[in-house]
Amino acid sequence: MTLIDTIKKSNNEGRLCLVTYVTAGDPDISTSYKILESLSNNGADIIELGIPFSDPISDGPTIQKASERALSNKMTIPIALDMIKKFRRSYQTPIIVFGYFNPFLQYGLKKVMKDIRKVGAEGVLIVDLPPEESFETQLAADYAGLELVYLLAPTSTKERIGIVSKLSNSFIYLVSVTGVTGVRKKLDKNLQSFVANIKQKTNKPVCVGFGLSGPAHVKQLKTKCDGIVIGSAIISIIENNLKKKDQIVSKISNFISKIKKSTFI
Repeated sequence: MTLIDTIKKSNNEGRLCLVTYVTAGDPDISTSYKILESLSNNGADIIELGIPFSDPISDGPTIQKASERALSNKMTIPIALDMIKKFRRSYQTPIIVFGYFNPFLQYGLKKVMKDIRKVGAEGVLIVDLPPEESFETQLAADYAGLELVYLLAPTSTKERIGIVSKLSNSFIYLVSVTGVTGVRKKLDKNLQSFVANIKQKTNKPVCVGFGLSGPAHVKQLKTKCDGIVIGSAIISIIENNLKKKDQIVSKISNFISKIKKSTFI
């Protein structure tokens, strides 16, 4: 099932699509795989699997530390792809490979897109890829049969919004705040109007992420967008339980179950 079809299916069931993010290899490779299973088993509609990078400029301290832990565990693109391949043998939850442009470029754009699709992932999100410079990457993704997800932020110009709406063959990821990823207590007061503005300018599904941390945030967006992305809140559970790794999976399971319940409109 495509990412767009997954979102539409969720909406037809009377709820927001639940997109979750985790960093491959955090806190270790074995536990990381169990977290993937847990996300799928507890209601994630789509999973973003992050490829760790040494200079994650769009990420706040929480996900930066997750990348550091994953890199210390020798996580690489091939190992992450092996995780997806193993996961796909038992689970059908769509996966987006989330990363930065430089590791993909070093791997080879055409090859990485081909290999990502080969192991069963449905999409790619390159967080630092400007849509104005995405032609070659979009071609490689299209050729491989992948959906390329683009980001829009509160600072995006009318021109960029138009470009993304035209280029995108997937949903549009709306960054809820100006700045980096991370858990926030309150959503920006202008977020709902920003989402409404984007919805007026595109017929693509819109999912909101960056800073969403619990059911209260989800409830504020119920009738405004098509899906929500939860990432830093999951990574925080990992970070807060590094000395009790045997509890990480169960705590994430409980958290995702609560988020899932809050997605119903």
